[in-house]
Amino acid sequence: MTMRFNIILGCMGLLLFAGSAKGQAKEEGIFYRMYWYEPGLEHGNPSFNGKFRVNSPETSLHPTFGIRSEARGNGMMQILMEENILNLAGAELYLELWGGHPGTTNKRLSVNGRSQYSIPEVGTAQHNCTHQYPTLPLQITDLVNGYNVVQFAADKGSTFWGHFIVDNACLRIMPGPDDAMLKESGLSGKIFTVTAKPSGAERFTLGIEAPPDVLEKVASVTFLGLYDGYDENGDGEQRDWHGFTKNREYVAALGTNAQAPFSIEWNTAMLPEQDNMAVKAVVRFKQYPDLIYETTAVEGLRVDPRDKSRVFLYPVKQMPHPFWSRASRKNTASIVVDVDPGRIEKAELMIVVWDGGAGTVKDYFKLNGHHIPVAGQGKHDVMYSVIPIDASILKRGENTIELLSDTEHHGIEVLLPGPALMIRSRK
Repeated sequence: MTMRFNIILGCMGLLLFAGSAKGQAKEEGIFYRMYWYEPGLEHGNPSFNGKFRVNSPETSLHPTFGIRSEARGNGMMQILMEENILNLAGAELYLELWGGHPGTTNKRLSVNGRSQYSIPEVGTAQHNCTHQYPTLPLQITDLVNGYNVVQFAADKGSTFWGHFIVDNACLRIMPGPDDAMLKESGLSGKIFTVTAKPSGAERFTLGIEAPPDVLEKVASVTFLGLYDGYDENGDGEQRDWHGFTKNREYVAALGTNAQAPFSIEWNTAMLPEQDNMAVKAVVRFKQYPDLIYETTAVEGLRVDPRDKSRVFLYPVKQMPHPFWSRASRKNTASIVVDVDPGRIEKAELMIVVWDGGAGTVKDYFKLNGHHIPVAGQGKHDVMYSVIPIDASILKRGENTIELLSDTEHHGIEVLLPGPALMIRSRK
């Protein structure tokens, strides 16, 4: 059965706490408010295409690409933010990006024609298929109380058409101590603390603590983890705060709960042994849906060595550049496993794809000749999947992956970091 992570789901190892029965968190955190980009002329954002597209300058003059609707996008969006700039303590721009055509370079943006910001390079320029979710700190002097213009740009680089897509964009502002909403809500100065308590073998309970009158105002809590694992958000870091958003909702978070007391169970049986892990919580409120509180992390968590089992992440070997298929051009890769399949207790394939469709190909993604359903209905969106794998189809040594789509244009793209196997085996 396929488990597809298009909503907030969990992760996985034996977790103990360094120095005490539970982790310790500092009593501080941060409030912020979110202002999302809204498409449509009524929001000051007319479009000739269903997605927000950014093109390199040469595209307008290209005899084939220049007449397509995608090329009519000018890379400009407006985000309405009504704030007293004098009261802001900070500001950020958060983005959901499809990395674009492999080879595109110098992705960047400016805010209100003032400062220019580079979008981090995560492998697109090296001809990889990518996605990314950068948070860019902004100068407050770049912002206005009203419509804020974000102008995106890119260079052609070494590709046939310099291009990327902004699926979502959000101005996140940090209100100052005199903020009217914080005072009105009764949340000003209130502190939430994330907790992490052992709750049996290879699992623990995550929760939050706050005064009862504050907890009554909470709508939901999402828990995020810092650990060494599969790089599902594509930023090039295995040890990282894991998770990203799709359509503004968390994917691959540790979990979420919209019911008091807002706790979740984190099963850690499929994490490798490691130290220095952490957890933090993102708190939303009933009457103020655009207001967020992010707690300070609880730190000092670890996965101890197991007596009878081990867990390892096996990444793809020599990722193709790019790893995609279209027009019936097959692409292949392999994952090298150093364990006898007979000793495997559990195996999962972890993969992120951009789903442009398989066309008429039924078995479009194969692992050792067995079809694995890693894509959906060809909706041109990012899909992260964790799929249980029958150990009997795996081999000690090279395990072959085949990707095939016969679509005329974009087919299926395997995004960085590529497919990987998380395997728990007996020692």
